[in-house]
Amino acid sequence: MSENDQKTSMSRRSSLTRLLHTQSVAQAAVLIAVISFLSKFVGFAREVVIARQFGATGQTDAFLIGMMVPSLVLGLFAGGLGTLIVPWYLGHKREDPERARVLVDQVTLVWGVVFALVCVGVWVFAPQLVHIFARGFEGARYTLAVQVTRLLVPMGFMLIMTGLFTGLLQAESSFLVALLWTTVGNIALVACLLAFSSRMGIQAWTLGQTALAVIGFVPLVILLASKRYGFFRRFDIRHMNWPAILQFAALLMPLVLAGGVGSLNVMVDRWVASRLPEGAIAALNFSGRVWTIPITLLASPIAIAVFPAFSSMAVDGSALHAMDDKVRRTVAFLAYIVIPSSVGIIILATPITRLLFQRGAFDTTATAITASCVQMYALGLVFQAVLPILGKVFYAFKNTVTPLLISLGIVGANMAGNIILSRYLGAAGIALATSITVTLGTIIYALLLRRYFRTEDRPTTTYPLWTQTLKTLLATVPVGLIAWLGLRWVNPVTAFVPLVVRTMAVCIVAALAYAGCSIALHLDGWQTIQSRFTGLAHRLRGR
Repeated sequence: MSENDQKTSMSRRSSLTRLLHTQSVAQAAVLIAVISFLSKFVGFAREVVIARQFGATGQTDAFLIGMMVPSLVLGLFAGGLGTLIVPWYLGHKREDPERARVLVDQVTLVWGVVFALVCVGVWVFAPQLVHIFARGFEGARYTLAVQVTRLLVPMGFMLIMTGLFTGLLQAESSFLVALLWTTVGNIALVACLLAFSSRMGIQAWTLGQTALAVIGFVPLVILLASKRYGFFRRFDIRHMNWPAILQFAALLMPLVLAGGVGSLNVMVDRWVASRLPEGAIAALNFSGRVWTIPITLLASPIAIAVFPAFSSMAVDGSALHAMDDKVRRTVAFLAYIVIPSSVGIIILATPITRLLFQRGAFDTTATAITASCVQMYALGLVFQAVLPILGKVFYAFKNTVTPLLISLGIVGANMAGNIILSRYLGAAGIALATSITVTLGTIIYALLLRRYFRTEDRPTTTYPLWTQTLKTLLATVPVGLIAWLGLRWVNPVTAFVPLVVRTMAVCIVAALAYAGCSIALHLDGWQTIQSRFTGLAHRLRGR
């Protein structure tokens, strides 16, 4: 190898190393989307195995409730920690980076002890918690749910701390490591299901969930404690900064309550579904694997990537116009991606559900119930995508109370909608109620958010969000027509391979039509995708 070739190779390796540890917002969004796609693929393999082995049955319902108890009760802290730590750490780091790390170490120690005590409480009161979450459970379903809850308490603790560690990495502009290890954990989960389900039954799922939590937790601890980041080395117990720790707690509590409200929303869904015929909870769970595809692959990566940028702009205080522009562009791009996706999912819900899940214990009845839930959820898909972005703008300004109040209103409306609509539509009514309440919540967020950007020196022109959204709706019309016509071609097929081929063909033709309309209408979303992938390719090649 020549000297020039060696230099080029070293340059590429160096570029790749830098890219794995530090990314810009655009690079992060693209890379997170790519890794999320891989993770989603593995996740679908997991759901296919679960559907084949256990189906949409009472046993699956019981396990999902048992897993939900520690995930929601303990996981509500994880979201709050991961969200708050970014602006809190960046604010202290701006003043004194070394002291900021010590404060993070102390916060981790104090809250780690608190969370361990919460875990003990969840284990002790598991029977009562299961009874609250699923009042319709009796006998074997109730017993299994309690057993699973207790077995997964350690998973809940690791979930909390992983949320904190992920937030720290995001604050350091490192977005990929946590996602990579989560993907590895999902692979381990699938391996556990395949290897042990014949001997352990549904408890193989418990083993897999625990493996997923361990694999997502341990590498982040090691990485953050390394010389590169330098965390967890100076707890300085003798000089605990209690004022800063209490300030963190004061900011965290509204976030935890807001997260608790979100968890309560899920609990209400499951509580109402537990009173429906067996399989309703499983149908809601499996439908979530379908309609959340655009959220997981596109909306969530963008929300993760832009939050540190929002926080820095809010701390700066002089970049509100730029922040307003960035929020508008982000929402417009999400609409560009999610609107055509939601139309396709609504029309093709049944063949997609058949393709992914209908095998083994997952029969045609389960497919019909799940597909109807997919359609109802997809009606509010664009608002599901935008809501986290708007919420993170409030958090960037350290306003945690407003999201809490809005979330409380959403839960109340969702509870009423669930009870009313489930009487007429069953599980699909629960999904529809969720879409309606999320839509209302997003509108309220948008209206209240405007006050942050109303200043006397506000520019007369802003990014044309509504123009871009209307163009997106126009470009989506051919997508809907192609999907509707293609449905007649796909529906008669029963064999797996022809179903895959025909469904993919319809999706590809619809995507090409959308790309053509995007070019013709000069949609910014298309230009953004082109420029970002081109820039990423150049950097990976070391240019």
